[in-house]
Amino acid sequence: MASPGVAAEHEPPFSVDFARTQLVDGVYQLNAGIRYELSPALFDALHNGVTLVFEVQVDIHRLRAWWLDAHVATVTQRYRLEYHALSRLYLVTHLNTGVQQSFFRFSSVLAFLGELDAVPLLDASLLDSDSEYEGRLRARLAVDALPLPLRVRAFLSPDWSPASDWYTWSLR
Repeated sequence: MASPGVAAEHEPPFSVDFARTQLVDGVYQLNAGIRYELSPALFDALHNGVTLVFEVQVDIHRLRAWWLDAHVATVTQRYRLEYHALSRLYLVTHLNTGVQQSFFRFSSVLAFLGELDAVPLLDASLLDSDSEYEGRLRARLAVDALPLPLRVRAFLSPDWSPASDWYTWSLR
């Protein structure tokens, strides 16, 4: 039996459960739910001092009937996860804002990372009122943030480079 937050062999490592936007004071905000599970190798690496960086990438596209969809914006949220063995605490730093939070339980870390609530995406004035738009979201481990010796492993093994499929929804 796997530890909480550690993926079993048959489970996808990251998956987006839902994503939707709401317009608040002229700004589209994202609410999303993401399920994270780490491979045993990543879980062990974290507990042996390797810092992990999680990325949530959101692309906004204007839909076009007779041509490729037009890219409007990309917003990336980055979170650094560290384990401090002496205090037995997990430290999550939101790299976009610098805000830090600490957790005693690994399952609490994954729950925190997986809940995006009212994340500002883009100003409504940037969108044409008569066009349709869609959002595309994916979560992944930032391979470029791994220590150099582990990057090679990440390129050769999916256990070291988990990513969700793209999740698509209508922006309005």
